[in-house]
Amino acid sequence: MRGALMALVASWLGCATTRLETVTPDELERRLALAAREEAPAVVFGAVWRDGRTILRAAGRADLGDAREAAAATPFAWFSLTKLFTAAAVMQLVESGRVDLDAPVARYLPEVRLSRDGREATVRHLLSHASGLPDPIPITWIHLASEPGPGLDPLVRERMGTAPELKFEPGAKSSYSNLGYLLLGQVIERVSGERYEEYVGRHVLAPLGCRAASFGVPGDRATGYQRKWSLMGIAARWMLNDRFFDGTVDGYLALRPFTVDGAPYGGLGGPVGDLLRFARAILSGGVGEQGRILEEPTVRAMLSPFVDGSGRPTGLGLGWHLGQEGGEPFAYHLGGGGGFRSELRIYPGLGYAVAVLANETSFPTGQLTRLVVR
Repeated sequence: MRGALMALVASWLGCATTRLETVTPDELERRLALAAREEAPAVVFGAVWRDGRTILRAAGRADLGDAREAAAATPFAWFSLTKLFTAAAVMQLVESGRVDLDAPVARYLPEVRLSRDGREATVRHLLSHASGLPDPIPITWIHLASEPGPGLDPLVRERMGTAPELKFEPGAKSSYSNLGYLLLGQVIERVSGERYEEYVGRHVLAPLGCRAASFGVPGDRATGYQRKWSLMGIAARWMLNDRFFDGTVDGYLALRPFTVDGAPYGGLGGPVGDLLRFARAILSGGVGEQGRILEEPTVRAMLSPFVDGSGRPTGLGLGWHLGQEGGEPFAYHLGGGGGFRSELRIYPGLGYAVAVLANETSFPTGQLTRLVVR
């Protein structure tokens, strides 16, 4: 699988402007400590090789109020990394013949019409952010952990209606949209007959051996923070109700425990180790610790660039974003908002993956996900 994935991804990607950096565990710890002093209250790093070798490190405070130290087992909100698990769930249904990637979305959601210039958006378009759906800022799409959230059907009706105006003809290009992943969550529910969260828990998380990842907010989750006088901090105070804030500590706004409206685009969270279990399964052709989640050809397809209407490959696969570091292809996704930042990167050619979690909205994860620890 290594050679095939390298050739597949590398053939469509341009030159990189940065390079991977090999560091020792001691140097990694030094950098994490520095980042936890200057850029976020806490930073957690995890890396895994295809053969199972794992490195876990943490620095800083999971909560500034009670001075709780961060650990590798500390849960964080993953936000948009959830899209990778949603995409995997959809591709399971494709493998079983219950979903056709190139069927119009309306086949599975007959009340929704996604079309422009006579062309309908397909499931593949949703997965590759090529449907033409807009991407409204989701900063207010949250509720306190103590409150019930909206169901997917009423949420979609509220956020986009049944016939949203598309920004471009489906398939013409790719443009990121959280709305598309809300619709994919609905597709999973309609086709499987299970609630989205239940399906992902049973068919994705369980075979991976992810015992701590969940759509809830555990009591030991890190507290989310936003720098009070940053642009994001000012915007958050302007757009969000005061009930979401829990005072200021050391120049950071503390956010009360919350989760997003609409789990499929950003509702998962957990410790870094569970992200590494998912990453290792992808590196291993779809085999998780407790069972296979995807077939190897499906994994290759997910890491293949979507080709736009002009025949040009984009930097998006099926759920994954694609990039390079110093000529080394990688697949990745970022997650962030509301006091947390995350990134997962997979380097297929190296048989290596890295994940970074931080409890500050704008933490620059790329400074750590480009490290190879030896």
